[in-house]
Amino acid sequence: MKKLLAFLLSVCMVSAFAAPAFADANSDYIAAVKAYQAQVAAKESAYTAAVQAAAKQAQAKADAECLAVIAAGKAAQAKADADVAAVIAAGKATQAAADQREAAYAGAVKAYQQQIAAKEAAYIAAVLGQ
Repeated sequence: MKKLLAFLLSVCMVSAFAAPAFADANSDYIAAVKAYQAQVAAKESAYTAAVQAAAKQAQAKADAECLAVIAAGKAAQAKADADVAAVIAAGKATQAAADQREAAYAGAVKAYQQQIAAKEAAYIAAVLGQ
């Protein structure tokens, strides 16, 4: 019985002295877990920032490419409009030249008709005057 009592007393004493050691080990473990969680949170934050930066860069590149395509389309449309305007101007110039030729021909025909009328009047006057 003395041995049992001595054993229980020694177990109680070891437990009493071991409890602070276990508490220190437990607090070290908790501190290590918190440090690991902080490290994981920092890595997640850095990863999230990197992904957001890459997404912004990709969006900026896509926007720039879109604007370049729009500008190229506008330039092509402006060139097509200029080509159409040139064709219309050439058609108008050709029509104006044709109108001038027609007016000159009509003037020549009128002058010829007047010349014939004058010769005819002179012939009639000569025939009637004889």
